[in-house]
Amino acid sequence: MIWQNPLACRFRSEAAAQCSVGRVSASRVCDVSFDKRYGAYSPSILEDVNRACRTFGVKVNVRFWAHYGSQFDCSHLRRVPEVRSLNLDCLAGISNVAQIGQLDHLEEFSFGVFESDLPDLLNTPSLFGVRKLILAESRRNNIDLAPLVGYERLETLFLSAQKRNIESVGRLHSIKELSLSCIEKSQSLGFVSGLHGLSALTLLLGGRNNLEELAHDGIKHLEVLRVRGMNTIDLALFPKIEEFRVEDQLQLQNLNLDRGPNLRWVSIWNCKTFSELQGTRHAHHLEYLFVGKTAIEPDAFLRELPESLKKVSLTGYGKRKDDGLQNRIESLGYAPAKYMEDIHTG
Repeated sequence: MIWQNPLACRFRSEAAAQCSVGRVSASRVCDVSFDKRYGAYSPSILEDVNRACRTFGVKVNVRFWAHYGSQFDCSHLRRVPEVRSLNLDCLAGISNVAQIGQLDHLEEFSFGVFESDLPDLLNTPSLFGVRKLILAESRRNNIDLAPLVGYERLETLFLSAQKRNIESVGRLHSIKELSLSCIEKSQSLGFVSGLHGLSALTLLLGGRNNLEELAHDGIKHLEVLRVRGMNTIDLALFPKIEEFRVEDQLQLQNLNLDRGPNLRWVSIWNCKTFSELQGTRHAHHLEYLFVGKTAIEPDAFLRELPESLKKVSLTGYGKRKDDGLQNRIESLGYAPAKYMEDIHTG
């Protein structure tokens, strides 16, 4: 739900870099990735990238990553002062971090430097105006989140294992999309209820038994992915929910769609003990239903499909049985639902 770039340009040579920068105008978004192994960010190339940033703004995402065995020197950022979207991730270390503070046009920023020790990173002046922020896991996980209260334009936030003063996030009324990864069960997430503008929530990894602490009147899109211990999901906690995705939940055995009367899109994948999908017949707005690698009994499942449904798939029983099920579904007049299809509609 965070990054979707139709065109990725990894520069393996200066000639390739020049060619890729020249094609930015043909793409909605260009992901310009620099890998140190190919030594492909000479001053001239970075100046070309900066011109692209000036022309196309946030459509050009500039990424420095994979500097294996070395640090990324942020002084190179002097060559791209007009970058709007910047990723510094999959890095072991960085130097000259103060240069980030000179990037006055940043709107999107992703930071994932495993050996970094930068508790005051979010006090960097140039970050206070970003609309999208990603903070990945590090060895220390010590980034202080308290300065986020001053991020008045922030709409999309992804936090992985970063939780120092995480309650400050609850004061960000501009947040529309929130993703929380690797947050252990002992950490309270009650602050989520204070995010009045929130419409999309993703819970990934970490641990939690249920979603009661995350109840929210405004969430329309919810994802629960590989959260350890999750055994109960009550959709009534999210009365406006329209899209729901759950994956890799080994203790989740059932789900009641009656509890989400506005549901239009549901995907259930790799929940091995999941055997009962209740309320399907009464899900009057449901248009898409994808179920795979569960313990659901197919005949009972097919008898309960609602009239509103347009696309449906039931898979994960082996190729021969899957093919037979899909033929039955199509004979009932439904189109096949593809995995992760149309997850961001509406």
